Amino acid sequence: MFAIITLSLLSLQASPAARPNILLILADDQGTVDVGAWGTTDIQTPALDRLAAHGTRFSQFYAAAPVCSPSRAAFLSGLTPQHAGLNGNVDPNNPESGLPPSTVTIAEHFHAHGYATAQIGKWHLGHSTDRQPTGQGFDFGFGHLGGCIDNYSHFFYWNGPNRHDLVRNGVEEYHPGDFFPDLCLDEAMDWIRARDEQPWLMYFALNLPHYPYQGDPKWLDRYEGMSMPRREYAAFVSTMDERIGALLAFL
Repeated sequence: MFAIITLSLLSLQASPAARPNILLILADDQGTVDVGAWGTTDIQTPALDRLAAHGTRFSQFYAAAPVCSPSRAAFLSGLTPQHAGLNGNVDPNNPESGLPPSTVTIAEHFHAHGYATAQIGKWHLGHSTDRQPTGQGFDFGFGHLGGCIDNYSHFFYWNGPNRHDLVRNGVEEYHPGDFFPDLCLDEAMDWIRARDEQPWLMYFALNLPHYPYQGDPKWLDRYEGMSMPRREYAAFVSTMDERIGALLAFL
């Protein structure tokens, strides 16, 4: 898991005009050194490299868990997974599995201080209403609730039962054939455009480069000759980097 935090540490008690907007970007299953800024030479990541060049790099920063759900629980709550109440990945067949509603998230904290809050991308912290993004402090949620999806059909395929998994504020919707990272980028830009003077916090949790590897054809061509599965992975990392660059350019 690879995290990027763009955050100005101003007091939440400052005047509304002085409070910064906050963008939390979370990649999924990206190797910690698979960025040009960390010395990788076979994958192109210009957007991430620019963030690293103009920001702060934490060389001893660790994910709280080796799998998705407890790591995300810690990321959003500031607690260890055990104290956040989630020790392992969410069971999609158990509605009681997930981040407990009693766990206070960063979204709930900032919402209480007047921030608009949005979650876009992968959730993987629960399927019941009170465990979905809008039950955990986010005004808006768009993406998939489970661990991974096919990026074009938006179906979850992992030992069954296979199911469609694309929701907006808890309501299922369909965009067959549309590339999920592009849907996320469009949703993020639309949501930001709709904000006026209210400060906002966005949790932009892309599902890239998690399986299934479905990078843009141009990146697969760029990495032609690279051995499999490094080629497929590299193409997906660069596909993600390009979307992050587009979002930062929009901002």
